[in-house]
Amino acid sequence: MTNLSIVIVNYKVKYFLRQCIQSIYNSQCNLTYDIIVVDNASDDGSVEMLEEYFPKVKLIANKDNVGFSKANNQGFAVANSKYVLILNPDTILQEDTLQTSYDYAEAHPDAGAIGVRMIDGKGQFLPESKRGFPTPLNAIWKMLKVSKLFPKSSFFNRYYMGHIGEYETHDVDVLTGAYMWVRKEAITATGGFDEDYFMYGEDIELSYQIRAQDYRIVYLPTTSIIHFKGESTKKSSVKYLRNFYGAMGIYANKRNSNNGFVWKLILQLGIVFSAVAFVLKQLIGRIIRPLVDVLLLFGIGKILQNLWARFYFDDPTYYQDSAVDMTLGVLIAILILVYYLFGQYDKRHNIKHLSYGFLIGTLAMFSVYSLLPLELRFSRLVLVMLVVVSPFVLYVSRRLYNLIGYKRSAFNLFDNKRIAIVGSDMSCTAVDRIADNYSNSQQIIGHITDGISDKNIGALDELEDTVDSRNINEIIFCSKDLSSDYIFQSMAKLGNKVSYKIANDDNRSILGSDSKDKAGEWYALDIAYKINQPFHIRLKRIFDIGMSILLLLGLPIFIIVSPQRKHIYSHLISVLIGSKTWIGYHIADNKLSDLPTIKNSAFQLHTNATTSAHEANLYYARNYSIWLEVELMYKFLLDRR
Repeated sequence: MTNLSIVIVNYKVKYFLRQCIQSIYNSQCNLTYDIIVVDNASDDGSVEMLEEYFPKVKLIANKDNVGFSKANNQGFAVANSKYVLILNPDTILQEDTLQTSYDYAEAHPDAGAIGVRMIDGKGQFLPESKRGFPTPLNAIWKMLKVSKLFPKSSFFNRYYMGHIGEYETHDVDVLTGAYMWVRKEAITATGGFDEDYFMYGEDIELSYQIRAQDYRIVYLPTTSIIHFKGESTKKSSVKYLRNFYGAMGIYANKRNSNNGFVWKLILQLGIVFSAVAFVLKQLIGRIIRPLVDVLLLFGIGKILQNLWARFYFDDPTYYQDSAVDMTLGVLIAILILVYYLFGQYDKRHNIKHLSYGFLIGTLAMFSVYSLLPLELRFSRLVLVMLVVVSPFVLYVSRRLYNLIGYKRSAFNLFDNKRIAIVGSDMSCTAVDRIADNYSNSQQIIGHITDGISDKNIGALDELEDTVDSRNINEIIFCSKDLSSDYIFQSMAKLGNKVSYKIANDDNRSILGSDSKDKAGEWYALDIAYKINQPFHIRLKRIFDIGMSILLLLGLPIFIIVSPQRKHIYSHLISVLIGSKTWIGYHIADNKLSDLPTIKNSAFQLHTNATTSAHEANLYYARNYSIWLEVELMYKFLLDRR
């Protein structure tokens, strides 16, 4: 029997899982432990990664996603130890976390479960490190945000036990399943996680059952972990709302039968309010922002029409016609649609794509304008002035929106980064290559290392001074060279004025998250893909539609000149309606699951003696562009193989 079994349930977070396990192996502890990973049918290469890098890990590879509760119970069933640690894969432990938890558990046999202080990828304390049992009143204060107004109140913030200090060891009601150190005998007595819960709420139920066995549940903040929140279900999604409030409904039925009506009312209100907030957020991003820009340009267009009518026709009412107004509105809507397609409302955008939108939008507007009857037209000069002013208007409106929504006035939210990489010279150089894939090279200010190099801007023991003097706002720690203790202490000193990311121990991937409300992100040498960026996703779909229409209109010609005519027209309708795409991966690639998902295709990429299926797919995903798509389609149309 070992002292500890660490049970990790994984679902499609391969890079986080690897860093988590490495942090366990980096622990400084005098106890025996084994690691049990239960994989819930991940298709991202998680199982293969475990088999390659961590062969000693006990792996249970499920063929289906059985949920968090059942998967953990599978791990408990094979655990032969005094204690069990329930651990999320998107966490990083300090070197002393396991030993600190073990020592406290050994010294306090009445402690059935122990949790630790958790921080997010921004270095901020996560209040769910300690929680109270949900009650109708607690839920009301939380839902109405009253708990945030009184964060230290035992009455208004009982849900997060605000009266207990962040660094105060104390008994609590509930621990999160991200880190829960539990006596195996307590798990046996409770039967483990209640499998009525698929996702969310199961940690609350288990905490309740442990307390019912007369065990204490303890919040132990003398050690910390990072919780990146890399779960695949985002908190802004409908799927999350359904799972979360469904779990709360299960708990309410089990624990609060006397308050059943109140609970149901609160849960329904929570679902309605959250759903409305979700819909509004989607509307603002997808409809309201473009609509505001349409109205703004329409107003400018009317002003220009009025000025031209006064100057040229000496009649300020010359363009006061509903038909002309309709024409102006339609033309502006076409212009904004083109800007949208070129990324104006994406989080990642740049001046080059704004210029593309301007050029193509201008062509689209004037093409439609030329087809209109004379009675619906107005001065071309007004249209020219409106088009010329449009990129400046959209530039300003985007910056204002980013300032309101993200507290940053940058045109591109990925601009203004000043990144420092911290570690050894060799690691910093390797990580530089990854950082270049998601940042501009100018944004990497330099390396903070004890070595000597051209990029060295400071020493490891001068991190705080270097960050201040160089105005660094993002740090990438190389975990291969740095202890977790150094990383945690640095985050504590620098606070949330800096964003943090951590490079994996092989320097091939970077993990991070900019806030406690945002799921973790990962970047790697093999995932700098253009094909999964919203801008290119839209262009690929536009190409598919445009090519399908062209093939339909040119049916007689293509039947004569294309050797692939039968293949083309057997897939044309499927591509046109969106169930397939014209060009896609070569399916013989055994690493296809590592690449961004695209639809089944009419044509697969070609391979040859020097290029494997994976190399061809990798090049296509990394270097995707509309011009590459056109080139490949031309070759496929004339392919005689």
